Amino acid sequence: MVTRTRVLTAVLFCGVVGGVAGCSSTSTGTAATGTAASGTSASAVTSADVSSGDSSAAAGPGRTVRNSATPAAIAPCAGSQLVVSGKALGAAMMHRGVQLTFALAAGAAQCTLQGYPGVDTGVGGPVVHAARTPTGYMGGPGAGTVVTVRSDSPAHAIVEATAMGPDGGECTMYSTLLVTPPNTTDTRTVNVGINGCELQVHPITG
Repeated sequence: MVTRTRVLTAVLFCGVVGGVAGCSSTSTGTAATGTAASGTSASAVTSADVSSGDSSAAAGPGRTVRNSATPAAIAPCAGSQLVVSGKALGAAMMHRGVQLTFALAAGAAQCTLQGYPGVDTGVGGPVVHAARTPTGYMGGPGAGTVVTVRSDSPAHAIVEATAMGPDGGECTMYSTLLVTPPNTTDTRTVNVGINGCELQVHPITG
């Protein structure tokens, strides 16, 4: 009788202990499962945000905020977008110079210029073509760069000439220049005076 009572007590005790251990294991498993599910959900949201490139999503751990906007490229200037003018520079050691200005026409969009304008002499004597050189006695930038022409920021180029010929005589005085903006075929007559036998033109600058 005593033996049977002890056996029954041992069985009941094991059942109780086993039940408690089972509940503890189940609870722990549920918590772990909940954590994994939460992690999966956060990962899914992050992947969706990155894939869609949605920059309006609020920044947070694991999230990527992107700005997909890119500036539009500025096109090269067409001849019709520009107004060309010239201003005589001061004389220097038998050299004469003119500064050409390339400004935006009214209502024209900003654009870019690069390289050398074409320059020939106009009214006054025989046609002289300006040689393209990076620098000269009157200036010049050296290597040319891309210049953006805006309504408040024109581009410029220097034309220069020798004022005395090889024989020591004074060179012809021209009252106009024929100027073609870089990479166009739109030649303009610019009313500016320069006396010279040999002309040079230097690259566009800002």
